[in-house]
Amino acid sequence: MTAKFRISEDDYAAAIRLTNRLGRMRRALLIVMAVLAVPGVALGGRLMWPVALVGLCACAAMIWLRFCLMPMLGRRHYRKYKGMQEEFGAELLDTGVRIVSPHADGTIVWENVLKWRQNERFVLVYPMPQLFHILPKSVVEQGFDLPGLIERLNRHVGPEA
Repeated sequence: MTAKFRISEDDYAAAIRLTNRLGRMRRALLIVMAVLAVPGVALGGRLMWPVALVGLCACAAMIWLRFCLMPMLGRRHYRKYKGMQEEFGAELLDTGVRIVSPHADGTIVWENVLKWRQNERFVLVYPMPQLFHILPKSVVEQGFDLPGLIERLNRHVGPEA
C-alpha cells in the first residue's frame, strides 16, 4: 500500500535542522575539544585568551550557520523547488523503500542507503552524504509500516547516524 504525503515549507526547514544535527562522533569531538580548551586557557594565561576568543567566535559562527542560516536557505530552496511541493507516495518493500512523485518513481534499495536519521516528525533516508529523502512519520496513519521501516533500516544499514 502506498501512503501519500506532502512536505510543507516548515517540514522542509525542520528536516534541514535534523540533517544538520551533530552526529555522535562530531559531538564527542566537540566535547573533547572543550574539555581540553578550558585547562589550556587557564594554564596558558593571557597569551591563550585571544586564541580562546577566536575559537569561541568560530564555534558561534558554526552554530549560527548550522541552525539558523541553513534552515532559512532551506525555506528559500523549498519555495523555488516546485517538485518538493507536490504529493509524494511511499511504500515499504522487502528490497527497499519506493518513493513516488508525479514526475518520478524509484526504489531506494537497502544496499544503496548510506545512513538514516529520525526525530519525532521524520525519518530521513540518505542514499548519498548530503542527499536525503524525507518520510514524515504521519504516514503511519495511512497504514504505512513505520516500525517495519525502522527495523529494516537498523538491520540493513545499521544504527541511526
